[in-house]
Amino acid sequence: MLFLSAAIPFSMLGALSFASLPTALVARIVGVAILLFVILKATGMIAFKPSRRVLVIGGGVTGLLSGLVGSAGPLGAAVFLSLGLPPLAYVASDAVASIVMHSAKTIVYGATIDLGPTFWPLAIAMGLAMIVGTWAGCLLIKRLPVERFRQLVMVLLALIATEMIVMG
Repeated sequence: MLFLSAAIPFSMLGALSFASLPTALVARIVGVAILLFVILKATGMIAFKPSRRVLVIGGGVTGLLSGLVGSAGPLGAAVFLSLGLPPLAYVASDAVASIVMHSAKTIVYGATIDLGPTFWPLAIAMGLAMIVGTWAGCLLIKRLPVERFRQLVMVLLALIATEMIVMG
């Protein structure tokens, strides 16, 4: 709830600014931030203790950037990873936060930009894909040792960050 207390209003603020900022530049900045986090975390140079502050600040930054570039899932994943949650709690927390932030942004986008006739079918398909992906991920992580799961998440975050930097 602390993550969402900042993520919801900031994702709406970011969504309001969506049309006015260069999305590719913001995506690259987010990619650099995520890659820097992964490097610092992997080398032991940073270690976040689970706290209200980490959740509120992480939620606010994730929400704002999510509204600006459409999604900041990897950044939210980095915040949840820093909390040292068990794998299933990690996936559940990230999934709930994503659903709530995307819902808040959809309200703002719907009120401020023309979503077009293809938006809702695509949104529903993407939502269903998220549900299936989360379910499949849960089946997989039940079989992984916790440390292996954290390593896998770090590798995936690094790959996604690199893609964001290269592709914008």
